[in-house]
Amino acid sequence: MAILIPLVFLFSYFFIRKIWFQLRKIRTVGTIERIELGYIRPNLILPEVKVHYKYYFQSGLYFGSGYLSLSDFLPTEEFHLHLGPGENPILYVGDLEIITEEHIEHYLLSKGGSVFLYLDPIEPYHSRIDTVNLNSITVPSDLL
Repeated sequence: MAILIPLVFLFSYFFIRKIWFQLRKIRTVGTIERIELGYIRPNLILPEVKVHYKYYFQSGLYFGSGYLSLSDFLPTEEFHLHLGPGENPILYVGDLEIITEEHIEHYLLSKGGSVFLYLDPIEPYHSRIDTVNLNSITVPSDLL
């Protein structure tokens, strides 16, 4: 019994700490800088991509990276990804065939150019990707 009370206090401390850290997270938007495909050599491509992003918080610019699934960028479309001749990745989306990693990156960036992030206001360099922002962000122009 003497060991049970300190264990209860310890577990309750960690539980409250976890809830406190989750409640103070701020949701913000970051722009995607680069998307990298994941490979397992010799001939497999992972269904996840590594997303490099940047975001502004208070008076600073921060960079981060995280992993998202390809289906997050293409939620309503069926796709197939494999390595073609010469170790070039090929992405099939509907009737569209996209060859090379640069063209696949450009296509995915055209689908979603920003991500929603959760960041800690006390340590803003600790961020975590929530989802891809599939809505386009535009700025009206008075040049017309």
